Amino acid sequence: MKSLRWLTGLAKLWLEFWLPLFLITLGVWYGTQWLNGNVLSQTYTIKAELDSKQVQQTKVTLAFTVLAIDAEIDRRNKNTEVTVKTAGSSLIELEFEYPVIEFVEVEKAIAQELNLPLDKIRKLIRYRLD
Repeated sequence: MKSLRWLTGLAKLWLEFWLPLFLITLGVWYGTQWLNGNVLSQTYTIKAELDSKQVQQTKVTLAFTVLAIDAEIDRRNKNTEVTVKTAGSSLIELEFEYPVIEFVEVEKAIAQELNLPLDKIRKLIRYRLD
């Protein structure tokens, strides 16, 4: 008799706790599988495509004082590396590289880049030849 009571108690516990827990777990499992299947199988269309031909260019203007200009002319590679030291801005140093090796052409390129007159460039520039 005791074993029969124990067996009925175990069956009652299984029916009251484990069966509903099992059914809820099964429902959540299959529900999430169904939801994932539906969401992941949808196709998404891009409404606005990027067009590489419509590139907008922005011009930046900075206010600074030029302290010194160092130009290193490399005659073998036929280019000039220019370092501009500045003050009055968060930019401390600007670096440029030009495919020219003549003094006049370098000065014109720097003047055009910095929007400065040629005579001011000539006063501030120092050349180094390699």
